[in-house]
Amino acid sequence: MKNSIGVLFASLAGAGLLAACNNGSINVPPGTGTNCGGPPSVNQLQVLYPKPHSRVSPLLQNIFISTKGTLPPNNQFNFYLVAGNTSFFTSLFQGTSASQIPNPHATPGYSNPTYYVTSLPPSVPLGTGQTVNIYWNDGGTGCSPHFLVSTFRTK
Repeated sequence: MKNSIGVLFASLAGAGLLAACNNGSINVPPGTGTNCGGPPSVNQLQVLYPKPHSRVSPLLQNIFISTKGTLPPNNQFNFYLVAGNTSFFTSLFQGTSASQIPNPHATPGYSNPTYYVTSLPPSVPLGTGQTVNIYWNDGGTGCSPHFLVSTFRTK
């Protein structure tokens, strides 16, 4: 009897720890490896398109951001997206111009922004009615993305 109660409590404790690690949800990034942290704070990264908390087509191809100043050269920054049971990395950030950003989009909160774009893999559809979480990733470090940058929904 004592052994079965001990096993029961150990099982409950283990389940509690697992739930605490992922909030009881599959909509979180992987939990292994060191934490990537967030974007360089000096750059004040802002997601411009899709606008945070907006609804966009599930056929979204690109995410546009702005930074105050340029990102460090030769970086391997990108995003890790989680949408329902689907998760994937975007391409590395590439420079772009404001004229390439679809409307409606957010406006940078600082003067003289630098614009970047990152692309979603064409082989991974987002699906309709999905909440999509965008996490910061530094692909050059082997870290795990944990820093939530923005969220949007698909139509």
